Amino acid sequence: MVILLLGTTSCSVFRGAPEAPRWAPEEYRQYERQLGMPLTGYENPDLIKTVAAWIGTPYRFGGITRQGADCSGFVWVVYRDVYGKNLPRTTRAMDNESRRIRRRNLSEGDLVFFRTKGLFGVSHVGIYLGSGYFAHSSASRGVIVNHLGENYYDRRFRRGGRIR
Repeated sequence: MVILLLGTTSCSVFRGAPEAPRWAPEEYRQYERQLGMPLTGYENPDLIKTVAAWIGTPYRFGGITRQGADCSGFVWVVYRDVYGKNLPRTTRAMDNESRRIRRRNLSEGDLVFFRTKGLFGVSHVGIYLGSGYFAHSSASRGVIVNHLGENYYDRRFRRGGRIR
C-alpha cells in the first residue's frame, strides 16, 4: 500500500508538465532546415513560423518590413506579431525596458544584447529561440539564426533581457 501511494504521488508531479506543441513531421523538418537549428518540440510554433518567414530578409537600417529590416526593427515586428507587445524601437530602449537575464537563464522569446560597436552599452539585439540559438538581422547577411556559442557572438554577448 505504501508503494502504491508513493507511485501515485510521484506521478502527480508530471501532471502539470508542459506538453509539446503538435507539429506535423514534415513541417517540423522544414523549419529545422530553414532555421538551421534543431527543434526540441517545445518551441512556440508562432515564434518559429514567424522567424522562419523572415529568414533571408536583407538588412536595411531603420527598416521594419520583409523588404529590409535592421536588428531592432526585426525584433520589434516579431514581438508585435507573436506576443502582441509593443516594444520600443531602438536596441538601447529595448535594453532599458527589459529585465536583465543571465545567459544561463535565457528562455525562448527573451532578448539577447550584444556590443558590436564602441566601448560601452549595447548596439545589437536578437530574439532567443532556445538551445543557444537566436534570430537577428545581421548587417552583412540579413535575418539569420546563429548560436550564442559562435566565437563572434560569444565574445560580444552582453546580457539577456526579459520583457516585463
